[in-house]
Amino acid sequence: MPTFKYKPLAVLTLGAMLSACSGGGGGTSSNSGGGNSGSSAIASTYQGLWIAEGYGKVLDIGSNSLRLLDYTTDFCVAFLSASGVDTDDIEDFYRLAGDSLEEYGGAGTESFSAPGVVFAPTEALPPSCEDGVTPAQGDSGYERDAARDLQLFAQILEEYAIYPELRGIPAADLYAAQASMISANSSDEALLEALYQIAEPLADIHLTVESDLGVIKVLNKPSLPYVLANEWLDDAGLSLPVSNAQAAEMNAYIEAQIARDREVTLSYAPGPGAIHQAANDQITWFENQGLGYLAIDAMIGFGDPEDNGDDLAALEAALDDALEDLQDVQALIVDVRRNGGGKDFLSLAIASRFAANETLAYRKQARLGSGRTEAVDVYLSPRGSVQYLGPVILLTSATTASAAEVFTLAMRELPQVVVLGEATQGGLSDQLDKRLTNGWSASLANEFYVTPVGEEFEGEGIPVDVEVPQFLPEARAEEVDTGIEAALELLDS
Repeated sequence: MPTFKYKPLAVLTLGAMLSACSGGGGGTSSNSGGGNSGSSAIASTYQGLWIAEGYGKVLDIGSNSLRLLDYTTDFCVAFLSASGVDTDDIEDFYRLAGDSLEEYGGAGTESFSAPGVVFAPTEALPPSCEDGVTPAQGDSGYERDAARDLQLFAQILEEYAIYPELRGIPAADLYAAQASMISANSSDEALLEALYQIAEPLADIHLTVESDLGVIKVLNKPSLPYVLANEWLDDAGLSLPVSNAQAAEMNAYIEAQIARDREVTLSYAPGPGAIHQAANDQITWFENQGLGYLAIDAMIGFGDPEDNGDDLAALEAALDDALEDLQDVQALIVDVRRNGGGKDFLSLAIASRFAANETLAYRKQARLGSGRTEAVDVYLSPRGSVQYLGPVILLTSATTASAAEVFTLAMRELPQVVVLGEATQGGLSDQLDKRLTNGWSASLANEFYVTPVGEEFEGEGIPVDVEVPQFLPEARAEEVDTGIEAALELLDS
């Protein structure tokens, strides 16, 4: 299983095409809200304790304060704490859904979103939180303890992650293999190495650790940057780790080859003037002799990535322009081969442009102990001022990941869509964000995406209808795009 270890630093560049993964998996640390110091209180309907058991999270909402607590059997860590909060602050991120509270702020906008984390009312804190939170870096009473953070990380995996069971590797066994080597006073380097040894065999692309030493990220399959890195290493007769100078050369090679690969794809346009781009160049389209091409290179960053409303508005405007131009093509190639993900609600907004009527796209659940939470049905409905309902060939690759896989999952339910290329990366779950007591952030996959007929592709990738290898070095050398060539052949048959 290919991995990106925290050493050397070159891995931070190598992982770029998989760094934008689906959000909304629990966590509002970047959207703390609550800076208002006025006298406005939070409405009583929001006040109280709310729990999301499948996510290990508790909301404690007071009259003008909010705490978001992460808990396991033995630990309770404050993920977020804010005072001076009013009802408007709460409603920027949470909304009532029957008797529950849904965190939609990380999952979309008030009017359009993917399913968010749902909190149920509860009368009491989890046992690990009853005596207060575990002090973390920056808190009063905090004392560094590497063994404690190793245990916390392992317990998070044991109680919430889906990959230990998926891989048949118990988290407790992975922890036991490392625990004897880590003490309270172990160095950060030793702790990060132990965390890597736990993460590596699980090959969960959403299982990450971010520290000041670097990032641990493990891939399920080789992505394009990884393939290119191995090309460079083979040509240079080297293996990882490499020196900083060698890393710079390797990254320059990766960037040049990615640019060259894209140039080959765009050479299928009738000329440079026929190529259009919008939404921070994340959307590219052209038409050539009745065939349309539409590339979507991420599921985030069409506008301001920190503002879901702006991101959605920029995407909608770009899709209006692109689909207006492509409205009359005989068939359309939609390309997400280079798309490493982003946010599910943006994926659904795009897929909805190809839906003629309401269509069940998938069902979503979270792990809940040895079971699962109740499934949530996710539908596509026609959206926007322009739709395209003609034949669609969707190009995917092993680099297609996370929210781009959710897009693929939705698109394959539409009758006019054929999926061509390679099976996707196999990391559909949202990231469940957590925090270690030393201030490092961690994440993992805790969700299941299920097709209407009960199929699940986490860990293996969404299969294609027509299998064609992508990003081959010989294709780049011959300036041929194997995906587009296979699509043309399919359309001519």
